[in-house]
Amino acid sequence: MAQHWTHRGGGWLPPQSPRPGVIPLRPLGPREILGGALTTLGRYGGRLIGALLLGQLAGLLVLAAVAGAATLASLTRTAGSRAFVYTLVPATALFLLFAWALATALATALLRPAVLGRPVTALGLLRAAAPRIPAVFGARLLALMAAAGPAAAALAVGLPPLAVLPLAPVALWLGVLFALAPTAAGYEVLGPVAALRRSARLVRGAWWRTLGITVPAGALALGAAYAVQSWFGVLGSLLAPALLLTLPQLGAGLLYMDRLLRREPGVTPG
Repeated sequence: MAQHWTHRGGGWLPPQSPRPGVIPLRPLGPREILGGALTTLGRYGGRLIGALLLGQLAGLLVLAAVAGAATLASLTRTAGSRAFVYTLVPATALFLLFAWALATALATALLRPAVLGRPVTALGLLRAAAPRIPAVFGARLLALMAAAGPAAAALAVGLPPLAVLPLAPVALWLGVLFALAPTAAGYEVLGPVAALRRSARLVRGAWWRTLGITVPAGALALGAAYAVQSWFGVLGSLLAPALLLTLPQLGAGLLYMDRLLRREPGVTPG
């Protein structure tokens, strides 16, 4: 291995890992992953959030159309109010899942240029992410169903919440095990089921480490969103949800890259 001389105290040290972009190209520590997510947001945040808002416009138009149709139904049918609720609530839930999947697909599309220090545009990000949104959406939905499905089914059949409480550790374990599935679906062009299997392989042996990074990333996003909303008023109210969607996905993307570099050292981000 090539070595170099250091003037601080003298001695031979191995060369530093190359860092063309937001992270060094080597296995990362938790601080480097969280710091890299913030650095990525600082360098590419405007383009990332711009792409997210552009992508959400189509979803908002569809939701508005559904809301309009439900409103017309409520005016023309006896049970119209029920039709309005039963139509609008699932449509809103699907839109929120779509926005979540869109943010993940965009963060995944940003991984390569961010890690390699390459420029990118909002439209370029959206074009790169768009083909992978269905697979990312499917992986996100399957991961959510695997983690929350058993408890939701138990509550649906009438079991009391206390009876469902023992399922909470299982839900947490599955949620962390499949935490990298949406990123894998976007980065490796995998289908939803294959992405879940890929996440399980990458997280195996690092479950606690994955939990210890994803939770602080979510807390960091909450703090940043609250600060932005407090400081910028109406504009902050528009930016805060975008931060809540994108910052944890950037952290998950860099954690995914770390797991690749650790388990498959020959992998290259490009």
